[in-house]
Amino acid sequence: AFAPSANHHYGTNSCSSTKTQLGAVVTGVKGKAAASREEDLMLTLQVIMDHQERSATVSKEQYVQQVEEAKKEAKKEEPAQPVDVSVPYDAAARLAFEASDKSLTFEEFEVKYLAEAVELVKSKQPVDVSIPYDAAAKLAYEESDKSMAFPAFKEKYLADAVALVKSKQPVDLSIPYDAAARLAYDATDRSVPFPEFKAKYEADAVAEVISKKK
Repeated sequence: AFAPSANHHYGTNSCSSTKTQLGAVVTGVKGKAAASREEDLMLTLQVIMDHQERSATVSKEQYVQQVEEAKKEAKKEEPAQPVDVSVPYDAAARLAFEASDKSLTFEEFEVKYLAEAVELVKSKQPVDVSIPYDAAAKLAYEESDKSMAFPAFKEKYLADAVALVKSKQPVDLSIPYDAAARLAYDATDRSVPFPEFKAKYEADAVAEVISKKK
């Protein structure tokens, strides 16, 4: 009977073989199946020899442990793939589309959805409560008979408003320093000009004050 050596490996120049772990299949050249009965027999013997080599050095439990450790090492060496947590720009539109009756295509629905979203944002903008500078003129014009164009009406309205404000300015109660001379001059025949009368009037007044101090 044929008894192969425990440390002998079979092989020829024309037929190389591939040796794998327990349970793997041994194939011929370039992974192809045996081409002849002799080659098939040689590959079968090689499987037997591989098993004998492992049986002589490693127990079944040790082999299983080695396989498990090899798997763990392989997992450690695999680089962790980054998780994509980005949100597609049209995610909101897609969610709304899924909740709709889908009477439109997604492309049509997306255009309508985005347009309505823009309008909604605009409607929530701060309300402009500023008053135009000519608001009062516009109100007065609306209440008028509109017999003239608004620009002409506004010009007249603003002029009247300015005059009204001026008329309500505080009254000047101050007395000019030469008021007494002017009053005395108005009571004369005005035969001389006011400047000459004023000079004489003030000289007479000073003399009168001096005479009353004696």
